[in-house]
Amino acid sequence: MSNIRPISQQLQEVAKRELNEDESQVDSHLKVIRSWLIELDLQCSLVDDQFLVAFLRGCKFSLEKVKKKILLFYQTRSELPQIIQNRDPLDSDVLRIIRMGVGVPLPETEKPTDPKLFIIRVGCFDVNQCTFADIIKVGTMINDILMRDDDQMVICGMALIIDLKGVTANHLMHFEMDLLRKVAILNQDASPLRMQGIHILHPPPGAQTALNIFNGLLSEKNQHKRIYTHGRDLKSLYQHFSPAILPKEYGGDLESIDTLAKQWEFKLADNRSYLIDMALLTSQPCSSPSSVLKNGSTQRSFGTEGSFRKLDFD
Repeated sequence: MSNIRPISQQLQEVAKRELNEDESQVDSHLKVIRSWLIELDLQCSLVDDQFLVAFLRGCKFSLEKVKKKILLFYQTRSELPQIIQNRDPLDSDVLRIIRMGVGVPLPETEKPTDPKLFIIRVGCFDVNQCTFADIIKVGTMINDILMRDDDQMVICGMALIIDLKGVTANHLMHFEMDLLRKVAILNQDASPLRMQGIHILHPPPGAQTALNIFNGLLSEKNQHKRIYTHGRDLKSLYQHFSPAILPKEYGGDLESIDTLAKQWEFKLADNRSYLIDMALLTSQPCSSPSSVLKNGSTQRSFGTEGSFRKLDFD
């Protein structure tokens, strides 16, 4: 039997309707993935049932998509040591970035089946104290915890609120294109967390060029998601998200972002061992040419393209 957290009836219905999840088939799906991971020598204690079911749900239980996404997860992270390594949340340099509160998940949604919200305050990135890679490192640490712990985010997806208030040309100079491309792959194609919308606040004058670059970094699927630009108008944002689920800085009823960032500081510290171990998990390239063919398929593939739903194992 698999060791997966039970989810609410409401989330079960969403998972079945939108992600093709069949509770009676999950154990056999996990068995297939584990066998494949053993063949590629990627199996370890961190890759537990909860970890794998996030990828199953993120890929809507598609056989080939799970395989490709897991391989890309290992590969992309192994190619980004400046983001994945040295991520001790008690380290003074890392702690300073956590306390900037550049990226903070919000705890509430109006309905228990709504996408979870993640606020990114680009202007809070202090270019004099850290690099863009340092900011992404902390964001990836947070995502590792969400991927493991937040069933609503895994099943219902996430929506981004990107606040550009305070962004200057100095910020943009720190956004290296090669790193941005890899980070885009890391957070879209290599992650089981699904994007459900992007909302942009306070675009500065002349920001259209930067927004065009950002849009070009989105995967083809995410380019078809709704991208909203709200300007400085919070009333426009409220048409999508009630003030009841927004922080004080955005006229909402929640605690301040500083308070939420402090809560995440404690949460990351509580998960210190897990975060450090996750860095070790992908510290080496995931596979050799002998284990993965040029077309991305393993030599011992699962079989046919498509869904796990029709597979049945004793």
